[in-house]
Amino acid sequence: MAELAKMFDAAETAEIEARPVAMGPANTVDALELAAGWAGRVEKFDRDRALPWSDRTVWNEHDLAGALFLRDFLQQALDGLPQPIRQKLAQFVEAADSTFRGYTIDDPDGKMAKIADVDPNGRPWWWRRVPVDGPIVQDLTNY
Repeated sequence: MAELAKMFDAAETAEIEARPVAMGPANTVDALELAAGWAGRVEKFDRDRALPWSDRTVWNEHDLAGALFLRDFLQQALDGLPQPIRQKLAQFVEAADSTFRGYTIDDPDGKMAKIADVDPNGRPWWWRRVPVDGPIVQDLTNY
């Protein structure tokens, strides 16, 4: 998060902090926190792909669904930012998105939408991606 925050001057950071997104009735989060959270989750899922399904530190399909919801909130936060700031933060987000796309494949059966209990129609691209390998793939065979 600290490295991401260094990309913005004090005025830009204040602008971002002034436009938080509601993540529940009593919780708001700004775009910097959401972007750092998405990037961290993308990295964790990528690292987990090399671990066995039995490893108790491995995140599962429900963790992935939570990350996809977080990505939705991040998009909402990005959309609410003024263009110059949005563009700067979007470059960071695109790097995480690219990493995510790099180790995922199309989810034609909509398994992630089933897990998250959401309608996949009209959902952004990240809702139609699942890891190509790793423990989550085993979890997805149950759907």
